[in-house]
Amino acid sequence: MTNVNSIKTYREQKGLSQDQLGESLGVTRQTIAAWEKGERTVSLVQLSKIAKTLGIALELLIGSTEEPATSAPAPGMGLMFRANQPSMLTPTLRAHLTQKSVNYSTIEQILGEVPTLPEMRPLTAYNEDVVEEVAKEIRDWLGVGETYPLGDVLALLEAKGLKIILYPLPETISGFSAYTETTGAVIFVNDNHPTERQFFTALHELGHLIFHRQEYNQSHNQTRKNDPREKAANHLAGAVLLSRDIIYRELRAYRNRWIPEPLLADIKRRYGVSLMTILYRAGQLGLITKKQQGQQIGVLKKKYGVNEKPKLPTPEHLTRLERLVFLALLREELTVSRAAEVLDKHLMDIRQQLANWMEENGD
Repeated sequence: MTNVNSIKTYREQKGLSQDQLGESLGVTRQTIAAWEKGERTVSLVQLSKIAKTLGIALELLIGSTEEPATSAPAPGMGLMFRANQPSMLTPTLRAHLTQKSVNYSTIEQILGEVPTLPEMRPLTAYNEDVVEEVAKEIRDWLGVGETYPLGDVLALLEAKGLKIILYPLPETISGFSAYTETTGAVIFVNDNHPTERQFFTALHELGHLIFHRQEYNQSHNQTRKNDPREKAANHLAGAVLLSRDIIYRELRAYRNRWIPEPLLADIKRRYGVSLMTILYRAGQLGLITKKQQGQQIGVLKKKYGVNEKPKLPTPEHLTRLERLVFLALLREELTVSRAAEVLDKHLMDIRQQLANWMEENGD
């Protein structure tokens, strides 16, 4: 059943009018209005086109708007979520994300993988010193020390046993995080966002899992931009990506001076961070004034908007889930059809990827 109300919701989140969406799909505004009101049936082909235009998963436009049943126990059911924009975590989206986590946890159980939950450091207020200290501990935990680039942040977090799931979310949503005590933590990251934003989002959500886990599943209003919890999570993400030592080494020659964009771009390429994050860190650590930080960020926003340059490449390697699925296939503990369901891929693609993986690993 089509969740007709969601078409309007996701269209508005994308910032498109009915005319603009209709033009993209080759239909009239009246047709879009009829679909959104439930006055006309939307074909699966058209739903697929709508989802592609809006940059969301097709599943979000299909299904009931009612809360999913929770009577049948399964690993991952009862996930405790945290969302900066609770209204965006609709029952349909919550159900799909929960199922993704359940699938991942099932594969972990098949292979005897131990779920991971980061150590809690409850923080009710924003304390810069505590955040910097925890950021240093996280870099040590990830095995990168204080002076080296993190590289692929998602792969690093996965290597520690955290479940990272890329999912095509609406543009305004960066990600979510959730956990249970038995199945560990899972971080959902918007698959449509640029690489550097995905890295930042994953670490931001890690910050919430560390600082604010006691608040998960609590009802609260949409988080304000200056909320101390958001400031702490943002600060942590930036401090893990760019440690104090890195910032001082890279920018000490530009203390209280305008930082050239070519230098910012070079740091972005080497450390996998946005230009904005570099400037925020320089301001946090006192290398530039808050006024200059705001001025430089304003210049970049005016020049690039949300499409910041240079564009970082997307990491090309198997995810932890893909590797675990292929290992389960080799051990004959998983069927190809179930693997295709878990990875949301066609059977032929699964077989080809498995063959390539076996060849690369000499199996």
